Amino acid sequence: MSRLKTFFSNKMAIFIVLLVLIITVAVAFGYKKSKDNAVAPALAETTQGAGSVKETKSVTAVPDRQDAGSNRDDWAKAVFDVGNMSCSGCIATIKSSVAGFQGIKETLVELSSGKVEIYFDADQLQDLSLVAKAITDSGYPATVLRTLSADVVKKERALAEARSKYYVASVGGWDIARSDFDTELETAKRRYTKIYGEDLFAREQGKTLLDNLKAQTFSKLLDEGIMMQEIVKADFKVAPDTVERQIQELLAQHGKNLDQFKASLNEIGYDYEYFRKKFEIKVRINQYLNERILSDASNDLEKQNLFNAWFKNSKVLAEVIYYDRDLEGLIQRLSASSGCGVSG
Repeated sequence: MSRLKTFFSNKMAIFIVLLVLIITVAVAFGYKKSKDNAVAPALAETTQGAGSVKETKSVTAVPDRQDAGSNRDDWAKAVFDVGNMSCSGCIATIKSSVAGFQGIKETLVELSSGKVEIYFDADQLQDLSLVAKAITDSGYPATVLRTLSADVVKKERALAEARSKYYVASVGGWDIARSDFDTELETAKRRYTKIYGEDLFAREQGKTLLDNLKAQTFSKLLDEGIMMQEIVKADFKVAPDTVERQIQELLAQHGKNLDQFKASLNEIGYDYEYFRKKFEIKVRINQYLNERILSDASNDLEKQNLFNAWFKNSKVLAEVIYYDRDLEGLIQRLSASSGCGVSG
């Protein structure tokens, strides 16, 4: 709920904007210290950390490779919009429903966005509507969104390999820099080691926590990418002086000058240029939502519903290309181990 409210309160917009930076400003100025104390339950139940991943476009199931020995360069891809999915049980049911089709090579299920991707031999499988019907008959309404030829899939794979050094993923052309992921992850790790000790991530429990932090960090960046790809398509921009004015308001709110603010950011692992880049993105998102998506709402509940509908639709339309296969695989494993939230 708190995440949604970030878009609804103009008075608190500047401060709330920084939540995506893992409560950067709150930690820097000593606000909301109870947030730090609340990490103890998270450490004790690290397997629940993947729960935040449920909102990300990146959540997928472990691939179901039915013909691992075949040439992947010959595989086409079909993307289905599928309803009612929520957990690993849904994943198993959907995979079983398509297992009998000749030509299907690999099946991936994206829980949060409601998508199923199927890699297949186009010579052996030509009527994809039958696959959609099989998924629908298993209890998950499905329609074909798009298909990609084997040549297009091959080009996607080559692009991913070439760009993986600098980017972890791309959402509709909005690239997620590896440096951004590393910065966010290191800042999150620093918050935990400050409480539990420098050797935390060398312990077995800490390794599980680290996997969850990676998934959560990737999730946040993907959510941001999903929103930004819609904003870029709409060619929506904010004036540079708007960003500068809001930064000055933020400094005044906390009684800090710019040098003091930069010093506080450095203490928790951010440099000012990175902070400013992320701040500009959040200002742009907030202003777009307020002016284009939420302007007709008369109360917070209506705003929440409007945002939910817009973001859900944006996730369905978003095309994610994963450049970091290890990171993608981690999120797949965490997603597949999640429990059911709603019945299929």
